[in-house]
Amino acid sequence: MKVRFQQQCEHSECGLACAAMIIDFFAKKTKLTYLREKYGVPNGGYNLLQLKTVLSENGVDSRAVKTDGLDVETLPVPFIAFWKKRHFIIVEKITREKVVIIDPSNGRKTIGRQEFQSNYSQIALYVLNGRHRKIQIPRLHYVIKNNIRRNKGLLFATLLISMIVQVLSLAIPYITQQVIDSFEGTDSFNPRVIVLSVFLVFICYFFSNFVRTRVITIMQTSFDKGFLGDTIERLLHLPYSYFVNRSKGEIIYRINSNSYIRQILVDQMMELAIDLFFFFIYLFAMILYSPKLSLVTLIIAGILCISSFANAKVNYKIQQNEIVVVTKSQDLVNELINNVFTIKSTNSQKNIFNKWKENFDKQVEYEKSRANCNSVFSNLSQSIYSFYPLLIILVGYFLVSKEEVTLGGIIAFCTIGQSFIRPILTIMNSYAQLLMVKLYIDRLVDILDTPDEASFTGDKKIDNYSGEIELNNISYKYSSFSPFAVSDISLRIKSGQKIAIVGESGSGKSTLLKVMSGLYQPTSGTILYDKKDIRDLDIYNMREKIGIVLQESMLFNGSFRDNICMGRDYTDEKISYSIKASKLDELVYSFPLGLDTMISEGGQNLSGGQRQRVAIARTIVSDPKAIFLDEPTSALDNESEKIVMENLIKMNITMVVAAHRLSTIEKFDKIIVMDKGRIVEIGRHDELLKQNGYYARLYNANG
Repeated sequence: MKVRFQQQCEHSECGLACAAMIIDFFAKKTKLTYLREKYGVPNGGYNLLQLKTVLSENGVDSRAVKTDGLDVETLPVPFIAFWKKRHFIIVEKITREKVVIIDPSNGRKTIGRQEFQSNYSQIALYVLNGRHRKIQIPRLHYVIKNNIRRNKGLLFATLLISMIVQVLSLAIPYITQQVIDSFEGTDSFNPRVIVLSVFLVFICYFFSNFVRTRVITIMQTSFDKGFLGDTIERLLHLPYSYFVNRSKGEIIYRINSNSYIRQILVDQMMELAIDLFFFFIYLFAMILYSPKLSLVTLIIAGILCISSFANAKVNYKIQQNEIVVVTKSQDLVNELINNVFTIKSTNSQKNIFNKWKENFDKQVEYEKSRANCNSVFSNLSQSIYSFYPLLIILVGYFLVSKEEVTLGGIIAFCTIGQSFIRPILTIMNSYAQLLMVKLYIDRLVDILDTPDEASFTGDKKIDNYSGEIELNNISYKYSSFSPFAVSDISLRIKSGQKIAIVGESGSGKSTLLKVMSGLYQPTSGTILYDKKDIRDLDIYNMREKIGIVLQESMLFNGSFRDNICMGRDYTDEKISYSIKASKLDELVYSFPLGLDTMISEGGQNLSGGQRQRVAIARTIVSDPKAIFLDEPTSALDNESEKIVMENLIKMNITMVVAAHRLSTIEKFDKIIVMDKGRIVEIGRHDELLKQNGYYARLYNANG
């Protein structure tokens, strides 16, 4: 039994991915998604002690040892190895000359002992008295099952029509035999009957195939809409934390794998079901014509199966690594496009290109390896299939001379034999495709199996929210093994109060704001909105009552109106009020099209300050009862910042601001001063200055 590869999705989770593979191999069926949800991912990754704890809590006893590359073969495989002094891998097999490793970022590969010794960092974590668990039959994911159920009528119709087409194709060799044997006088020949039969079979075959093509198209469209729709909907409902450490390219590649999965599961499996059914019908028909020719055909079919099986296995190993490289290429291109200004401003074009080229060269090498493999195995199968009729005619020549079969029977047998071999090739190809689709599904389930944010909250709706917020002993850390980002925070914010959170970079002010607004779930403690626990509230209903503006003011390709309304229906008066309050009106109305002026993707045709003002306008247009702003005016000039903040202060809403510029919060009702994740001071601006403490030092340094 081999270790089931599980690819890391975040840059710091190589250790957790290795732990997931070890647990899955030795103890119980486990996915990286489940471990990530339980333990989280520290920013700096896991150390060996933490991995040992993860393994122990999931039923695997392990021991860490220090050993060099020569003695490592004494360790029981598979084991976790420290790699290049910054990474974790799994060592699956060791021979005299080769080592099979599983890199959670790149997949399974075989390397030489010398390469292993140069990269192995002499630390390993191996399993004590390990026995691999029993193999469980893989099951289709529930999302795929649901889409199959939705389209079961179309699936049945396609299957039925396809079988009719195959039955009609069986009439072709029989008619062929009748025509050929009539030339030898072995059968009566009625031209009118034959011509009429051919015409009827052709018409039935044409219309059956016509209907089959239309039904398959409808089914494919329906499956694509359902499957891709479910995936996108799921993605949109995942918690904010899911997107923090994942690359956009990786997520996009996972989503795009939907079409490939559909193509295999619907098209290939439909063909497979039909071919399996007609496999026995063709076999029976061949035996009726000639048992000896049937034996020859079965031997040829066996050779084709062995060749196709070998091709599938080799291609699977290559494809496993190729997918990782292709994903990385897409991610690099995505980064290139998104960061083109940084690349140009630092004159890094050559370095970025070389980085992409190095990865692309790996992709090309994998493609060459796959092509070389197919040039042998696929070409062998194709050659045998092409020469099959000639071989049957040669063998049939001796059978005709002994009068064991007629000439027409030989020609008919060739047609049936090819029809018999074709399903075998399809079945073996389906096996290869199923191996490939498993790779794509394993990546897609990272999205499908991650719990959505609604699963952490309740279903109670909050009506007439006043804006009151209360925090009781709130603590939060990004993973089970990370230090607390915020610790033991208790705070009460009355309706309409203006609260500022200040502190040095890394003090926890942005994290606290995200916890307060529900973007992060607290590790411990409770958050109350109007005396109601946030974990009992409907998260989507709650967000209708609040507004959130983060440092990253991202805009969409669309008009100012589109970016402010975000699909919501607001009157022109509300939109006008929001753009005035955010000091966006001068910019908007300086364009001939006003609110209908188009903004480029990401707002690249706007300045950072202009993007921030659009983000503020889209937040206050919904009349929230409380808004949370994380340094919302950091890109504005002093005058614009002052006007925007004064407009926000005048609003009758609760406002919580994580502020960097302290000059903008002097009129706030309460200032919370944080250091190392804890509140060190609370008070008004003038009160805190009189204390001459931490805030006073920050204010003087800031001023």
